[in-house]
Amino acid sequence: MSETARLADFALALRAAAIPAKVRATARAAILDALACAIAGRHEPVSERLRAWALAQESRGVASLWGTGERVSAALAALVNGTAAHALDFDDVSWAMNGHPTVPLLPAAFAAGEVTGASGADLLRAFVAGFEVESRIGQALGRPHYEKGWHATSTAGVFGAAAAAGVLFGLDPGQLRRAFGIACSRASGTRGNFGTDTKPLHAGLAARAGLEAAELARLGVTAREDAVEMEMGLADLYAGKQPFAVPPLGIPFALERPGLELKPYPSCRFTHRTIDLVLALREKHAGRELESLEIASDPLGLKILIYPTPRTGLEAKFSLPYCAAIAWLDGWPGLAAFSDARAVAADVQSLLRRVVVREASGPEEEVEIVFGDGTRDRATARHARGNPDLPLSDEQRLAKVRACVAPALGDAGAERLIAAIDGLESLRDVRELARWTA
Repeated sequence: MSETARLADFALALRAAAIPAKVRATARAAILDALACAIAGRHEPVSERLRAWALAQESRGVASLWGTGERVSAALAALVNGTAAHALDFDDVSWAMNGHPTVPLLPAAFAAGEVTGASGADLLRAFVAGFEVESRIGQALGRPHYEKGWHATSTAGVFGAAAAAGVLFGLDPGQLRRAFGIACSRASGTRGNFGTDTKPLHAGLAARAGLEAAELARLGVTAREDAVEMEMGLADLYAGKQPFAVPPLGIPFALERPGLELKPYPSCRFTHRTIDLVLALREKHAGRELESLEIASDPLGLKILIYPTPRTGLEAKFSLPYCAAIAWLDGWPGLAAFSDARAVAADVQSLLRRVVVREASGPEEEVEIVFGDGTRDRATARHARGNPDLPLSDEQRLAKVRACVAPALGDAGAERLIAAIDGLESLRDVRELARWTA
């Protein structure tokens, strides 16, 4: 059996009874986290511009724009919601996929669920299927794919979106294989656009492309049914290797191992170990005058964190010196830490000039602080807060959701959304859930 067929057959054959309780719980946490990130990100400039453009298309209003109460076509909803969910760079991470799994996947699945009147249990099953597809494709593409400059959130995410939408549209195996063929021709996204509006746009574009691939395949549009392994297919073009072997599917689920990382800070995940270390040192040495910060960080991360002296909040999310400086100056960096005004503030700019960054020589990252009297202290970390080996507590996870949602929906609205996702599998129609996002 071809790799493409394995992926399609797995997604369509997956049944709720085969999904372990722990996997279902992690999926619900991912869905809630992404909805919260999208609601908080709906007023980011890229989200506002895209939403205005989508509304101007006068499309048939069948799917919701989260956090607004407005409705557009399914494809436009996937585009806008995916972009908004990634606009703050606060959404989850999968190291199997080497990307952000939920932001291309959930918007496509949610829109397909609204079109078809799917139940909450159906949405969860499609989400788990899509997550497994995109994560294992990302794992097969491997770290070299990311190192070369591809954004796996887009290139692998479009397949997860197509799989989830295909499940909800009731595609047969041949149709889903063809949907993957269409998705393969739309897989794209360069890391060169990190720190700009186009980085979150990648997620929206992948969500839309995956949804449309499933819709077009259902209508009979043809494509190769072996897109993953064919000559000039995914493996050839994006991995440069043959044979291309997708890891075993569902044994265990990627949501269980290597698992999902929920972000505590709205910045690139490669900044988070440094932030954790600076916060720990700050608490230990509260009130002391800092002379400089010295950071040893992941070499791959340093290729992504390309803004040593950021001038905007977006650039600051991809600046290791900035994230270290803001954590020392302000403590736990929340949404306000990445505003344009804070990025250019005098105290931040002064400390930025005293941050030294080098490549780490091993799996641990290190932060060393130097004080005005010449004394030093250092701390190291292998994992960032939110890693499955260092997970956020339920209290921390839900505090993030409330902080994202309450400004838009109020405290009561945030609690209703939390309760709705907690009871997702008993929900009769996804369109009921849409009401709790606005």
